[in-house]
Amino acid sequence: MTPEQIRASAFVAHGDIRIEGAPSGPLAGLTFAAKDLFDVAGTRSGWGNPDRLRDAPVSLTTASALLPALDAGATLIGKTHTDEIASGLFGENPHYGAPINPRAPDRVPGGSSSGSASAVAGGLCDFAFGTDTGGSVRVPSSFCGLYGIRTTHGRVSVAGVMPMAPSIDTVGWFARDAALLRRIGEVFFGPAPATAPRLLIAEDAFEIPQPTLGAALRDAAQGLGAAQSVTLYEEGAAHWLDTFRPLQLGELWTTHGTWAREPGRRLSPAVADRLELAATVTPQAIATAWRERERLTARLHALLGTDGVLILPTAHDLPPLRDAPVSAQMAFRDRTLALTCVASLCRLPQVNIPAGTLDGIPIGLSLIGGSYQDAALLAAAETLGARLA
Repeated sequence: MTPEQIRASAFVAHGDIRIEGAPSGPLAGLTFAAKDLFDVAGTRSGWGNPDRLRDAPVSLTTASALLPALDAGATLIGKTHTDEIASGLFGENPHYGAPINPRAPDRVPGGSSSGSASAVAGGLCDFAFGTDTGGSVRVPSSFCGLYGIRTTHGRVSVAGVMPMAPSIDTVGWFARDAALLRRIGEVFFGPAPATAPRLLIAEDAFEIPQPTLGAALRDAAQGLGAAQSVTLYEEGAAHWLDTFRPLQLGELWTTHGTWAREPGRRLSPAVADRLELAATVTPQAIATAWRERERLTARLHALLGTDGVLILPTAHDLPPLRDAPVSAQMAFRDRTLALTCVASLCRLPQVNIPAGTLDGIPIGLSLIGGSYQDAALLAAAETLGARLA
């Protein structure tokens, strides 16, 4: 694939902009892109939907999360494609197509921060911002062979960013190397403390991926250094999913249900079906899930403390082929969400680190840190990523 083809598939046409960063700073001379859920002054945010793009007002302000990067000297060069209203893990958008995965062009790039991952993996910018609710930075990072962080919930402002499930939504970013991922983090969090992480391997999490992938990732995890084996899914992975789904779907319906049901609304079949499912979630189911979420969170917080780093696979299989049937995508979503919902439910930071390739296709290993330990987690990712490289 040529850079021009990657650019055309990754960047939205209505976000063809350039905003110069400050003349000096820790990110001076670097370029970045932002997912088309982030408001940028002078542009419209289309959210991956043509009706939203048609009706959206021109933004008067820029999303708060982008301002530290601009102030640190980086230049914003455009806005990138997303799955429709961020409802997808694959990067396929029937309205606009799927961005190219530069590392595996016959495979999907992952979503919903698909364009941002494609732009970074294709070398079109140095880093890019995305959002992550159920894995929308972590999964594209794995599929495209990138470093990517989902930050602690509430740690980075979401002002000026489209909400999907507000109690779960976070901002994150992609980079091709761990050192830059950490440098961006220092702009937000300051320098990391010089402490060695306490490594924990979630043994049962490695049983979720397809066996060949699970074995390859387990080997990679064991190469990171001495680690304590722990059981993550004491209640079973299905229990974590059953806790996650009502919260995500219930909030999706609250934020977008009224908009979605306006007469004549153009929605892709998959997103329309997802919203109809969201409409069936009862208040009782949400309340029950919320209480269980707090119990699971307390247990994981106790396990991690301030120095623990939990190691687990990022996704359960290699990225699907482009245009795979919806039935295959749904099965993939559930298995991978069993892995990604852990940090989402517990509102914890998670970093994907490239763990090599399988059949020539990138695979990813994840590190989950304690609450508000983003800076330390980024430092650990740099150290541990070097061991894998």
